Amino acid sequence: MDSLTTGEGRFVYLCEDSTEGIFTAVYEAFADRHGHANTFIQIANAPYTREFFTTYITVDTDLEKASKVAHTMQKKVSWQVYDTLQMASLSYMPEKADAIYRTIILALQMGPQVLDHLTDANVALLFKMERNIHNEILHEQGFLRFEELSSRVLFARINPKNAILPYLAAHFSDRFPEENWVIADTEHRSLILHEREKGCTLIHAKEEDFDQLILSYSEEEEVFQKLWKRYVDAIGIKARENLDLQRQMLPLRFRKYMKEF
Repeated sequence: MDSLTTGEGRFVYLCEDSTEGIFTAVYEAFADRHGHANTFIQIANAPYTREFFTTYITVDTDLEKASKVAHTMQKKVSWQVYDTLQMASLSYMPEKADAIYRTIILALQMGPQVLDHLTDANVALLFKMERNIHNEILHEQGFLRFEELSSRVLFARINPKNAILPYLAAHFSDRFPEENWVIADTEHRSLILHEREKGCTLIHAKEEDFDQLILSYSEEEEVFQKLWKRYVDAIGIKARENLDLQRQMLPLRFRKYMKEF
């Protein structure tokens, strides 16, 4: 336990920025029974201000405890509520942890109808996060570019705000079941590996900088990249260039790994 001061007051659980980390903190908060009004959950590596009369408790991620919370949501509330909580846990917003905790408290009282209770600030915030994540998933499904390496492995890099790799895995497994491919998330330093005609594996590589990788492309890939750049330049009409519309249809943050930019 890491405390600024001890005794009665507020209790803040500091957890890992992951679904499992947040669910573990929820389990601990319920188990310790300090009272929900006095208990809060905070992502440990997100900026926060330490306050007096507050006990800060560092939570170690425990997969067994996290799975118990997930099981409770699935069985006692609904799979739809669980899916909403799970997706929200991938958000870039640091306030997600406490919003998930308070929505779980409400869900255990209201059941599946909790998702209709949009007048509650925490439920409304969860929907905002879910909508933001869903939109980013759709963008990445359309904008992600694979490059063929000399090893014939298809490789792609993305820099999403939210940790959406698990949702991209199913989409591209369906599209490229016969290929060996890798998608690297440079923002969250994790990657998805897909082996031909097999499943995907999610790997966290916090020490790796995927932007510093030196890639060796196949000869065909190098040719196609040059052809694609020439094609984009050739079809562009300078007099009709509309940069505002371009940014609306293809936001700047999705262009980092697109060769034509």
